[in-house]
Amino acid sequence: MGILKPTLTLTANASTATTEPGPMSIALSLSATDSLDVTEVASKIIDLTTDVHQLVWDASEFTASAAVGVDGAFLYFKNLLAENSPVDVAHDISIGMGNENILNAGNTNRLFTLQPGEFAWFPWDCSQDLYVDQAEVNTSALECWIFVRTGTA
Repeated sequence: MGILKPTLTLTANASTATTEPGPMSIALSLSATDSLDVTEVASKIIDLTTDVHQLVWDASEFTASAAVGVDGAFLYFKNLLAENSPVDVAHDISIGMGNENILNAGNTNRLFTLQPGEFAWFPWDCSQDLYVDQAEVNTSALECWIFVRTGTA
């Protein structure tokens, strides 16, 4: 077991700022830190240029019970397509739960979509498998990290 110390910092100028105006009438400076017990770490880069509907993480590989508040992990995803690439639906990467072919079927199983350069950090209860899908075949790649906070299955 090891300790992981994530930090999230959000900053923005007020909307009245002359340089880099922010989205609100006030300036924002928000910071949060934590200290997490981690039992396992894994990472991968998923190539989305030729294949769709790929399994990212199989929940059964990380926990046998998926007990609420006990089992789980923290996930980091990043759309590796350059931030200055065209921002259109063709370069979006969708993350969802369930099984293959679920993300294009509708919004029910889609959790979120990452545009070029965007990332996500969030907890996962390991209760459902996570899949990735691309909008079109010219999407780049998805960087994936898992930091497990429980024993493996």
